Amino acid sequence: MTELKEKYGFPLFTKETNLVYLGHERKLIISDVWAFWDYVIKKKNTDKKFLLSLLEQAKNFYNAAENAPLNTKPLLFYYSFLNLAKIVLNLEYNYGQHINYLHGISERNNNTFHKSGVTLQPIETSKIKVASELYRLFNGVTIETNTTINLKNLLSHCVGIHRAYSEIYRKNEAFCKLSKTEYFKNGKEIGIKAKIQCDGRDISSLKKLGYNIEKIDGIPYLIETLQTDRYSPAREDYYMLSQQILNKGIWYYVGDSGYNMYVSKQKQHRYPTEMIIYCTIFYLGSITRYRPNLFKEIFNDMEQWLMSEFLTTQPKQFLYLTTAKMLGQKVLKAYTSF
Repeated sequence: MTELKEKYGFPLFTKETNLVYLGHERKLIISDVWAFWDYVIKKKNTDKKFLLSLLEQAKNFYNAAENAPLNTKPLLFYYSFLNLAKIVLNLEYNYGQHINYLHGISERNNNTFHKSGVTLQPIETSKIKVASELYRLFNGVTIETNTTINLKNLLSHCVGIHRAYSEIYRKNEAFCKLSKTEYFKNGKEIGIKAKIQCDGRDISSLKKLGYNIEKIDGIPYLIETLQTDRYSPAREDYYMLSQQILNKGIWYYVGDSGYNMYVSKQKQHRYPTEMIIYCTIFYLGSITRYRPNLFKEIFNDMEQWLMSEFLTTQPKQFLYLTTAKMLGQKVLKAYTSF
């Protein structure tokens, strides 16, 4: 058994092919994510004028949001992410500037947060429903009918605020952290091995959800393997193993020390990290835009703390995770704290 080099954004962001070739397929450490996106658009060289105009809007809205009062932030962050999403979709599908772009998502607040929801709208060929197209790109699922998601349920898998969520709603924490992650090759087989921070009851729950867990010297490890056709694994092999892992469920956030990964004991509401953030920002932004008087009224005192935590931490996560997912490479921020 030999160590396998970490590349192609494995296991979180591996794509079948390069969007653009950057950094020898390894992780990228950048100090200015907007300047980096400017470089990517110019290097891709597809409809540059249109995409650079979207990038300027995304950057300006994001910077304004970071300096805005809390109850103004959501709408500014949403318009930043909407423009970034249009860039992402165009780099992947080249829709162009002449097609009609729609939000593709609506909200219903029902005058209280735990009853609130967002509805993803069905994809159409003659117009781009941005939220639903992004969901298909990031999750491989095509929205064919109106699909409503309860916001409280959605946030149950937002790993960046999960401890606060569990405290507020008196829920057991759903995530088990992975640590000491190793990638290996054994003949034509490739795999990932990571220590799971959990107890015996957690192991039983995780196994029922399809995770392969083995104990080594009494310590539980998550182990996933793939039999390939070659002794030197190709990008295709990394991609197939990545999909195998993601389909079982893995959540993550990026911090000062890199990417932290988790598996979930909860069998419901297992949405992708990026879409959890995007949909929640849309919901909060919609309230800010149309019913600003309700921004505090629909949240109880404890939920207001949760929203504050979300708006303080998760927009930056969306920005960096979406960049990594689109490029198929891990992206880290240099010289500053998350």
